[in-house]
Amino acid sequence: MKGNFKMDKRDAYLWLYGVVGCNNLTIDKIEREMPGTKDIFDFSEKTIYNLERVNDKVKSSIINYKNNMNVDDYKELLYKKNVKYSVIGDDDYPYKLANIYDAPKVLFYKGNLSALGKHFSIGIVGSRKPTVYGAECTKKLARELSDYGADIISGLAIGVDAISHEASLLGKGKTFGVLGSGIDNPLPKTNIWLMNKIVDSGGAVISEHGINKKVHPHYFANRNRIISGLSDGVIIVEAAKKSGALITAEFAAEQGRSVFAVPGSIFSENSKGCHRLIKEGAKLTENIDDVLEEFEVFKFKTLEKEIKYDTIEKADINADLEDDENILVDIIRKNGSIDMDSLCLKTKFGIEKINPIVEKLKLYDLIFEIEKGVYSMKI
Repeated sequence: MKGNFKMDKRDAYLWLYGVVGCNNLTIDKIEREMPGTKDIFDFSEKTIYNLERVNDKVKSSIINYKNNMNVDDYKELLYKKNVKYSVIGDDDYPYKLANIYDAPKVLFYKGNLSALGKHFSIGIVGSRKPTVYGAECTKKLARELSDYGADIISGLAIGVDAISHEASLLGKGKTFGVLGSGIDNPLPKTNIWLMNKIVDSGGAVISEHGINKKVHPHYFANRNRIISGLSDGVIIVEAAKKSGALITAEFAAEQGRSVFAVPGSIFSENSKGCHRLIKEGAKLTENIDDVLEEFEVFKFKTLEKEIKYDTIEKADINADLEDDENILVDIIRKNGSIDMDSLCLKTKFGIEKINPIVEKLKLYDLIFEIEKGVYSMKI
């Protein structure tokens, strides 16, 4: 790619994230030093090499790809592989995820991302080698929650993850899988059939890693924050003392999600992690009633009746708000977090008009101030 090339901020995120391979932290560093990130193709090599907060390897990658692949080239590659993407702030970017710390700036996916986040959702994770007891617990919880219309989120690994996806496919909800590998290199390969089934059923397979990306071990730990971030609560089914599922529980607690743990035998190493979580405050979970009673806001009815439940869709949250208040709520939700100047710019409201609306939304307990002048949704 040579010559002048213009991008908007959305394209800049896609290019830096998908092509160069920058993570959130690196992009944040670039933005602090280079407020016009969208104009990165206009900056000279000298300017890029003078970035103080970015390491030399990243600088070299930016310059290399700047001269060889623009964002339109990358979009074409995504299209050829039937991969879609959503940038934080887009209408289809899951707003629950947008509100966590370190939310991916770009999600790559196959399937129906817009269905995600419209309903009550529960993450289910656990051992890759569950016992018969653990497998049966997973099937029961996932299937019954799905029959209530809940969406089931998991990591597409073998074991509890795969079982929870399979069981939920038999219910009325949808299921969404979060990969730790690139979207075009799903791992494990033995679950590719399951990924296809998830997509065909109206769910989605998601990754923060684009195409042609090498797999790194830390990717699998990092994806746990996405599983919990997409969920209203997380259930841990069988986890040894050092199980990766415990990382998901930690992220869930940090994100303000409810954490549930299924107890097991005192003689089972596979239950040591769950028992520790229960001692530390996770809710002991024997059945779905233990989960549902934590979420009265959804007003679930019994299985014997027609399944009708309230969701936290945009329309429900905004129902009692004035038009100007709705505008602010929608913008804050789509951006995850946003400062006052950006609010003024996006709404075209003056500061004197926005201030009282912000105060009212804080009073309603809909938004909160992350730091001075920066706001995020509470729900």
